[in-house]
Amino acid sequence: MLPTTPVATTSPRPTTSTTTTISTTTRIITTTTTTMTATTTSTTMRIITTTTTTMTATTTSTTMRIITTTTITYVPSRWLNTTNMNFARNAHTASVLTNGTVLIVGGASSGNTLNSAELYDPSTELWTKTSNMSDGRYWHTASILSNGKILIAGGSGTMGVINSAELYDPSARVWTKTGNMSNARYVQTASTLNNGKVLVAGGYGNGSYLNSAELYEPSTGVWTRTGNMSVERYFHTASMLTNGKVLIAGGLGNTGFSIITELYEPSTGVWTKTGNMSDGRYFHTATTLNNGKILIAGGYGYYGYMNSAELYDPSTGVWTKTGNMSDGRYGSTASILSNGKVLVAGGSGSSGYLNSAELYDLSTGVWTKIGNMSVARYAPAASRLTNGKILITGGYTFSGQTNSVEIYA
Repeated sequence: MLPTTPVATTSPRPTTSTTTTISTTTRIITTTTTTMTATTTSTTMRIITTTTTTMTATTTSTTMRIITTTTITYVPSRWLNTTNMNFARNAHTASVLTNGTVLIVGGASSGNTLNSAELYDPSTELWTKTSNMSDGRYWHTASILSNGKILIAGGSGTMGVINSAELYDPSARVWTKTGNMSNARYVQTASTLNNGKVLVAGGYGNGSYLNSAELYEPSTGVWTRTGNMSVERYFHTASMLTNGKVLIAGGLGNTGFSIITELYEPSTGVWTKTGNMSDGRYFHTATTLNNGKILIAGGYGYYGYMNSAELYDPSTGVWTKTGNMSDGRYGSTASILSNGKVLVAGGSGSSGYLNSAELYDLSTGVWTKIGNMSVARYAPAASRLTNGKILITGGYTFSGQTNSVEIYA
């Protein structure tokens, strides 16, 4: 792992000796710790200074010895660089496989649509090319099936929006075509249900926003239509709830930025409206918290880039506003950490592409800014590794798509 700024540690140990006469035996230990924060152009570092003073006096030697030790340690922020991908890309997908490696698929790069795929091994920090898909695509979906295979569906390709789907077998490292969806669509959502099927909903295709949804059956490779959502939408979010239902929130459609949210019941194939969000938004993030609530953050709405966030409680069907982020952003990533906090990073805001990141604390409802990424990036992908670290890949930067990768440790 390569820190974005080198770690520097210095340990000066000045020693001063003084002789005096006293009549009793005394041992005094004083420790002072000072914490300061320093910011460089590439990262934020905490400077911790510890000073320990020990004074010992004895009547037999009538000597007092004063030893003062000062240690200064530069601790970098928790963003670390790792090796670059083989291809620069954004609007791609990233899936953590059962063996812990990360599969990156498709995306866009320099006006081209990519069919390439590559694997990241966290233990070696190396990228390996794997076989290519049949169809290049971006803004597609990737779903992990119960058999460990990855289902890639839809997206936009060289000839426009596509309905094709293909499967990646991690053990053989090969792609196989599977059944086509009923509708060509991109920027849809895909959710792996508890019954093993994959629900694809919404998106954009055939010149219009979509409210249609369909199910993929892994055992047959066949797609079947299921109930339609109440409104058309794309760039929305889908979240699996603990009760097995799927929550769809926000998005852009024929009626503008949607505040409407709805639930899909897998046992009946029926959609039911639930409470409305406070703010209509699209290209936001949705994170399932450890308490089962859903955190919606950022996005773009009627008043531009949004920094607001709200919580959905599945037990009541009610949305509640929570603390605002420091930066309005859309096209960012959101990842839940092992401590239950949510990391939001990157995206695009009023000042352009963002390298800023912040943490949401559920216990307080407060966002806290942390160190910046080394690269400002819009529409990257984020993966939570098996060791709990967060891998951020690619994205669109001020100079185009990037192949750079960073880790939040």
